[in-house]
Amino acid sequence: MKTMTRFAIAALALAPIAGFAQTLAPSQDAYYVTGNASNFGSATAVTVGSLGSIGLVQFDLTQLPAGLTAAQIQKATLTLFLDHVNAPGTINIDTVSASTPWGELTVTGNSGISVGSAVATAVPVATANTFISMDATSAVQGWITTPGSNNGFMIQANTGANVQFDSKENTTTSHPATLTIVLVSVGPTGATGSNGTSGINGATGPTGVAGPTGVSGPTGVAGPTGVSGPTGVAGPTGVSGPTGVAGPTGVSGPTGVAGPTGVSGPTGVAGPTGAVGSTGATGSNGATGPTGVGLTGATGPTGVGLTGATGPTGSAGTAGSQGAQGATGAGGPAQVIVGYFFYQPGNPTSTFFPINSSGDTTIDGDFTDYGHMQVVMPIACTIDIVRVFQPSVSTGSTVTVTLFKAAGGTGTPTTTGITLNVANNANVQSTGNSVTVAAGDTLAYQLSGGNTGNSSGIVSLTTALHCK
Repeated sequence: MKTMTRFAIAALALAPIAGFAQTLAPSQDAYYVTGNASNFGSATAVTVGSLGSIGLVQFDLTQLPAGLTAAQIQKATLTLFLDHVNAPGTINIDTVSASTPWGELTVTGNSGISVGSAVATAVPVATANTFISMDATSAVQGWITTPGSNNGFMIQANTGANVQFDSKENTTTSHPATLTIVLVSVGPTGATGSNGTSGINGATGPTGVAGPTGVSGPTGVAGPTGVSGPTGVAGPTGVSGPTGVAGPTGVSGPTGVAGPTGVSGPTGVAGPTGAVGSTGATGSNGATGPTGVGLTGATGPTGVGLTGATGPTGSAGTAGSQGAQGATGAGGPAQVIVGYFFYQPGNPTSTFFPINSSGDTTIDGDFTDYGHMQVVMPIACTIDIVRVFQPSVSTGSTVTVTLFKAAGGTGTPTTTGITLNVANNANVQSTGNSVTVAAGDTLAYQLSGGNTGNSSGIVSLTTALHCK
């Protein structure tokens, strides 16, 4: 099923008032020709470059959450739809000076509109029927800090460029300028579930029986005192015993019996003590003569005992069973899905906002009569609040808004029982609802009322669904 409306999804899973992107439609747009006293505020295109014409577009930031600060503006993107290219080139986007406010139906080339700060410079405009986007974060942050300075954006052509952008009055391609604002998410994370209990370790297998210790070799005979005797020859190393078979899993086996200690070799005969040297004569100063040093006899060779063979190693115990898995942590807060679209009672198949990039305005599938603001639910939840806002720029009488659902995105849509009647320049909110939806279900609004039968009547609506 084709989705005829573009949405900004507000993910409130980690934030009390932030953590979502909201797309705003212009509150007013126009263009003027310097020195010309005519007003072009109701034109279906914003012309830039022709006879020195300059475009204007402004957005109402009071639709954002109350108490918002500039630090919570993570990203702001201005998007324009290039309807016609009479002569390609480049354009500059600036803010309008805080000292020169303007009105859509009163601004002219004699109004003295002046430029503010730069937003984007030398933006290429060469291909018709394309979207052009630019970063406007700094400008929006400044307007949030000083709301009275928000006089919108100014669009000027550089030498030779002559182009036209869709205005909000355009009902043919219906791509007015948009301002998409991403807010910073700062909410708490859901609690983590507890860890499961560790499994019991298996018992250690028994230790193999130790092999017997080899017999110690005899101790070499001590050499005579004085010259060191030669070192005794090392005895041979005992043969290593075979590796024991792995013991059974579970209980530890008994410790192997120690092999007998090898017989100590005999102690060598002590060598004779060297003769004591004579005492030197006493000097005139009474110095002591040198003392004679006796020679120490060499140490006899040390006998080396044989090492017993190593007993077999017990087998490893079985692994303990796996502990139970811990409980899943609680989920985060709810989500909000926000949408903005146009509704034209006299010509409903050509006024959805915005249509897809190919220009297809056909409503497909089972939503032929319910095609306004179609959306496939990304999560399963319970809808408890529905809100609809009809701003003051709309025309017409009260519009009736009914929410429908198609399970799994197929079949005939059925009403959810939620209906709101929204007058011009009014906010209507329905609370206490309990509509269960699954991931993949398709929701859509059915609209009636307004300027019924009047193909030029346009109603713009902003909607929000709260899912807990």
